[in-house]
Amino acid sequence: MLASMLSPLTTGKTMLLCLLMLCTGAVQARSMAVGIDAVRSAAGSMDGVRTRLVWPDGAASGELEMRVATLDFPLLSYRATGVVWRCALRSDAEGQWRCAGPVRADGARERTLSLVFSPGGTRVELDGAGTTISYENQSASPDLSRIDLRKVPVAWMQAYLADLWAAGQWTSGTMGGRIDVLAADAGLAVDADLELRDVGLETPDGTIAAAGLSGRLALDYDEKAGRPAVKARLATSGGEFLVDSLYVQLPSSPVRIELDAEADGSGGWALPRIGWTDGDVLRASGRAALAADASVRDLELDLQFGDLAVARDRYLTGYLAPAGFGELVLGGSATARVRLQDGRLRELALAPSGVTAIDPKQRFTLAGFDGDLHWRADGSGPAGSLGWTSGALFGLGLGPATLAFESAGGELKLAAPTRVAVLGGTVAIDDLRWQPPDDANGTRFQLGVTMADLDLGSLSQRLGWPAFVGTLAGRIPSARYQDNVLTLDGGLAMQVFGGTVSLSQLVLERPFGVAPSLSADVAIDDIDLEPLTAAFGFGTITGRLDGRIGAIRMVDWEPVAFDARLDTDPAWKGRRRISQRAIEDISNVGGGGGLMGGLQAQALRLFDDFGYRRIGLGCRLRGEVCTMSGLDSGGDSYTIVEGAGLPRVTVVGHRRLVDWPTLVERLAAATDGTAPIIE
Repeated sequence: MLASMLSPLTTGKTMLLCLLMLCTGAVQARSMAVGIDAVRSAAGSMDGVRTRLVWPDGAASGELEMRVATLDFPLLSYRATGVVWRCALRSDAEGQWRCAGPVRADGARERTLSLVFSPGGTRVELDGAGTTISYENQSASPDLSRIDLRKVPVAWMQAYLADLWAAGQWTSGTMGGRIDVLAADAGLAVDADLELRDVGLETPDGTIAAAGLSGRLALDYDEKAGRPAVKARLATSGGEFLVDSLYVQLPSSPVRIELDAEADGSGGWALPRIGWTDGDVLRASGRAALAADASVRDLELDLQFGDLAVARDRYLTGYLAPAGFGELVLGGSATARVRLQDGRLRELALAPSGVTAIDPKQRFTLAGFDGDLHWRADGSGPAGSLGWTSGALFGLGLGPATLAFESAGGELKLAAPTRVAVLGGTVAIDDLRWQPPDDANGTRFQLGVTMADLDLGSLSQRLGWPAFVGTLAGRIPSARYQDNVLTLDGGLAMQVFGGTVSLSQLVLERPFGVAPSLSADVAIDDIDLEPLTAAFGFGTITGRLDGRIGAIRMVDWEPVAFDARLDTDPAWKGRRRISQRAIEDISNVGGGGGLMGGLQAQALRLFDDFGYRRIGLGCRLRGEVCTMSGLDSGGDSYTIVEGAGLPRVTVVGHRRLVDWPTLVERLAAATDGTAPIIE
């Protein structure tokens, strides 16, 4: 399509043909008409051309009328029917012909078209509604043509720009400036200096889009032997654009973008120069190679973020928001390097300096984040380190730490276990691995940690739990994170209240995204009931507790399904006592209670606690309905506490189907000492 700019516009060529036929006899004729079925050129075509010239005897000028049934200018993505142009044709002593007048087309506004022909060259200008396009070709340099534009809609240049980018759809904006076209036997060259205003564009698949782009574009296009080469220099002055996950909000201050591109002969492009300069906020340089489908085949890119607080909004939100960190507060600076070969990541380097990262949702905080990490796919040995001076994870303070890494087998892994002070104890990071994406899998993380002597009192206070006492210990042998899914291999075992709570089959989807989803199984073994009930303010029960909460399903941290069963340990050899307060709380949670053993309720108030043989309670949650169960059942009733000895009590629940929000309210009331109203 660029070759279409080598010759005058189709209208001008037709006009010149008419003049050659008319000028020799114009002074003797009052009128003359010419009919042409079709005119074809590289610039466009006209069909059904009818030209009529009226030149009165002795007059200094004549009136020219041209009618075109169909006009097609692919260069400007323009097609019209019923075109009528009238102008006053004049000539001067120097052999120059001029004709200017209104031009109309079906369904289009009126514009002004003017032509000037002379031995020195040809000039054509179309003007209207503030938009002007002019074309000039000098006889002294017939290979050189110039096009001047003023407030021309970018959409008019769709066909011209399609040679450079076929998938681009230009939706809005204007351009002005000049385009010089030099056509020679050796090839084609285009030199453009254009001013862009509020340009919008998009691709059919939505992976690329822009709005409000403004700036000055210098473009050099050189085509030899059918291979185009482009040098583009753009100084922006605002706008925004999206390329895959990269979303950029350009400031009003200048951002200088440099790009050199050369066709590789197979449909792809080599980009030997890529440059981006946004003051001290971001500096980028590198090179790349694109395949025929525009995918990145090779890439070397060096990045310098001088101010992450500003760079976050301008360049990083497209990556942070989908990961669940759209409101992350950043500070400090960083450098990075990325190298891809044949579409695969081969090198990655990161050097943060004085970085702070604060999550407003209080999931984590890091301060004094520094380091120099350098990974190569084919490298082995030390790979640098990353560390922080202070931090927090879900409100739990983290002490300073430095993590040393090494490269081996194409992955980045922790060189040695690292201990972090947490809650008066330690969390040892035993294993930390990162693997880049490949054809079958996305980026993969693997983590193994051991917890020792974490203060349960501090933990419960920070998480808003009841005031537990003691310490917490446990181990996560392996947790994997891939494709926004966290999977726990093996299990997490915690030593609490003299027993063990084990977490297994844990899968967490979108942990930092919208509506995170969790599934897991929890096993409870040999928990000492006395400190447990004291911590929750649930009266006093002695003995040991076993149980299981299986098939847990939570969405946005709210339970929607589980199968829970809690029973006292039948192998317990110690005293089995339950306080009157605990009986009342269990009775209320179960939906009502019954007293057995021949004693009246008033008489029971004479005793502080009672003996029991066993306790059992179950809940099967589906949606917002919990199906209750106990030690045994009959109809809608089920036994929760089976008494033993004297005095004895038996607690019976009388409603199997319980509304889950109501049950939660009852549990909350029981633990804070408030007796709920049982309906």
